[in-house]
Amino acid sequence: MHPDPSMSAEVEQRVIKVVAEVTNLKQGDIKPTTSLIGDLKMDSLQRMTLFVSLEDEFQNHAMPPEAVAGLATVQDVIAFIDKHLAQAPPA
Repeated sequence: MHPDPSMSAEVEQRVIKVVAEVTNLKQGDIKPTTSLIGDLKMDSLQRMTLFVSLEDEFQNHAMPPEAVAGLATVQDVIAFIDKHLAQAPPA
């Protein structure tokens, strides 16, 4: 079963929106290839805030610190959420 490509586009938009809110940047400045630490200079507190905000945005998709520690780019975050949305039973 392939994930719905429109879901990925929606997830990407929503992730970028949340990243922009947490970093106070414009959404247009954030690309899937953007590195959370390298490009956005996010410290551990900002990353924690980002993942908590993403949990709120995607409701019920827990992002425990050990699971998200290795997520380096915006695309990594999108893929992580996509995977979890694909595994979740439809509401």
